[in-house]
Amino acid sequence: MILIAESGSTNTDWVAYNGQVYRFTSSGINPLFLDAEELKIDLNTHFPAQLKVDEVQNIYFYGPGCSSAERCNKVSSCLSMVFSNAKIEAHSDLLAAARALFSEQKGIACILGTGANSGIFDGQQFSYQIPSTGFILGDEGSGAHIGLSVLKLYLKQQLPPILHESFKAFIGLTITEIIDRVYRQAYPNRFLASISPWIFENRNEPMVQEILMSSFDTFFKYYVLPYKHEQDLPIGMVGSVAHFFAEEIKASADKYQLKIEKIIQKPIEQLAKFHINF
Repeated sequence: MILIAESGSTNTDWVAYNGQVYRFTSSGINPLFLDAEELKIDLNTHFPAQLKVDEVQNIYFYGPGCSSAERCNKVSSCLSMVFSNAKIEAHSDLLAAARALFSEQKGIACILGTGANSGIFDGQQFSYQIPSTGFILGDEGSGAHIGLSVLKLYLKQQLPPILHESFKAFIGLTITEIIDRVYRQAYPNRFLASISPWIFENRNEPMVQEILMSSFDTFFKYYVLPYKHEQDLPIGMVGSVAHFFAEEIKASADKYQLKIEKIIQKPIEQLAKFHINF
C-alpha cells in the first residue's frame, strides 16, 4: 500500500492506494510544532478502519517546515512510529506545490495558505527560493499574516464600529484569551489563519480590502519580484488563501505586470497522480 500526504499547518490530506483509492484527513504536521504522541493518536484515529497500518509500504509526505534534512528526518521518525513497515520520504510543501502545479516542467511555485512561500522550480528541484521564515518573521500574504493584521487593528480598536462588533462576535474571546492563544498556546499560526473566514465574509469592506491588497502586494514584492530574471516562467499558486482570494491576488499581480497561470486549492489529487497511475 502507498500513502501520499500533503500537509498544511492546519490539516493534512491523505490518499491511500492499494489498488483502490482511499482519502482521509488528519491534523497538520509541522516539525517545528510536532508532538510525536499527539501525531500517533491523531493518525490512529483518522486512518481508514478498513485498512491496516502494517500494510503500508511507501509514504510520500509533503509538509511545511520540512526545509532541512534534520526536519524531514524528524517527520519520518514520527511517522514510522505508526507505519513501522513503511519506507518514508519527507519533502517540503513547496515541492508539493511545484509538482502539483508543473509536474516536471519549469515554473515559479507559490504557496498562500496558513503560511507563504515560493521558489523557482526547474522541473526536478528548486534552483532558487526565498527563505521561509514563519509567521513572525515572514509569511506575508498568508492566512496567518492577514489574520494578524486584522487582529492588531481589532485589539487597538482601529476597526470601524460595525466591523469591530462583527469581529468581536466572530472571535468570541477576551483580550487576555487572545494573547494567550498567540503567545502561550500551541499552533498560534493556525489560530491566526482561522480568522480567514471572517476576512472572506467582509472582503468587500474598504478597510478589509485595504488589508488584503497590502498583504498581497507585499507577498509579490518579497516572494515573486526577486525572481525578475525568470519572469518568463509561468507562475502558479496553491493554498486556501490563493483559492478564496484569487480575485484580489490577480489584481495585485496586475500591478506588477504578472500573470497567475494556475491556482490549486489542495494539491493532493495532483500529487497522487504524480506518484500513482490511477
